[in-house]
Amino acid sequence: MRPIGEIVKDEIRELTPVVIYFFIALNILALTRTLILRQYDISVSTFFNATIGALVVAKVVMVVGILPFMEPFPKIPIIYNVLWKTLLYMIGAFVFQVLEEALPLLLKGQSLAPVWEHVQTPLFLMVQLWLTLLFLIFCTFRELFRIIGPEKVREIFLGARSSPNA
Repeated sequence: MRPIGEIVKDEIRELTPVVIYFFIALNILALTRTLILRQYDISVSTFFNATIGALVVAKVVMVVGILPFMEPFPKIPIIYNVLWKTLLYMIGAFVFQVLEEALPLLLKGQSLAPVWEHVQTPLFLMVQLWLTLLFLIFCTFRELFRIIGPEKVREIFLGARSSPNA
């Protein structure tokens, strides 16, 4: 049995690239939203929301990633794994977003009708479209890195060889 400190360190090492990727992507999305709303003299502060969103998405990736049916297509082209994982991550993100809206209402004993109204807003749908694209890119690169290996990825992207004999 591994010590808890080692397990936590491994989880942090695995989730750091996920958080960084979604931090950058969601902040670009938030900046775009801010710039669009600025032309209507509407000011919003979205950096905090995008940062929390990146942490929530990383949590979704971590939770969904441990599901036993995450690798159903081990010996066929990786596009099937990419699409499957994108779908699972999107379902996970959708559930987290709906729960985020529903839990406060449930705790107050109120109706869930506002949740349904929120899910139908153009902003919610836009976020879902962007998350789908971001998850698709994320899953594509993650599968490629898994197949190619970290050394080959470093060599391809950075031009650095892992050893002089390689």
